[in-house]
Amino acid sequence: SRVAVLGLSFKPGTDDVRNSRAIPIIEGLQARGAEVVGYDPVATENMHEHFPEITYAATPTEALTDAAAALVVTDWDEITALEEEFDAMATPVVVDGRRAIDRRDGIVYEGLTW
Repeated sequence: SRVAVLGLSFKPGTDDVRNSRAIPIIEGLQARGAEVVGYDPVATENMHEHFPEITYAATPTEALTDAAAALVVTDWDEITALEEEFDAMATPVVVDGRRAIDRRDGIVYEGLTW
């Protein structure tokens, strides 16, 4: 299944992926056979060094299109502002690791904090 990982840096405002929660998440998804699509406004190049084999999207909507699930890892403003973009998902299941997305009708939402 296609899974979108939104936010690859360890915090918003940086391209630094050291200690990013996205790293073990991507590893776990790959171990389970998921097709991982990553998105980050500035950290894509640095994460590509760790995971050259995954797909990187240019926009959050591109990452979400036809995804079975999405994981919010870094609370960038453009990620926290997402709403109708989740409608592009095949199955709108969102696991929000920052509790940054507003729960709404039409998506299965699980908020947690790592």
